[in-house]
Amino acid sequence: MTIKPQLRQFGDLTAADFASHPVWIGCHTVDYDEPWYDDTDEETFRPWTGALPVGPEEGMLLVRAIMTLADGRSFVGFITPQHNDERPHLGTIQPQLFLPSGSRADFWDGMFKRADSRRTSVYSELGSDPGSLFPIHFRADNGLVTGQVSGEIPGFCWCPNDAVHVYQ
Repeated sequence: MTIKPQLRQFGDLTAADFASHPVWIGCHTVDYDEPWYDDTDEETFRPWTGALPVGPEEGMLLVRAIMTLADGRSFVGFITPQHNDERPHLGTIQPQLFLPSGSRADFWDGMFKRADSRRTSVYSELGSDPGSLFPIHFRADNGLVTGQVSGEIPGFCWCPNDAVHVYQ
């Protein structure tokens, strides 16, 4: 009998989930033959149960990381490891930081710049101006994953024409 794992939607993952399980994997691309597969979609993740470190070739991973602000404060967050043979890209690594309220801050906007209110709410909660927040350095916890798992967030980023733009 197969036991259904703990399933979480991407938007519902919390810092506590990453404290309990530091690595999560997207179910919809790896668990085709599981009886609970129909309960998943592209946004569903479960704890990784395989050996560590795990590599990005296993599927869509979310890995606990430390985010250190320019002013030296550190927060828990998570990243998606990127293959070593690819040029580092924040749009792939997608660093996310858990704010003191428990909500999440992301820094990659894709093709469309976020509303000013979403950006200023991050500054408001962290009590920071852009100079004390950025750059943010991130790194996955040691021993969890292979691939590109560390880097720097220069500011909020968007990519309207194949070129990354940074704004604060």
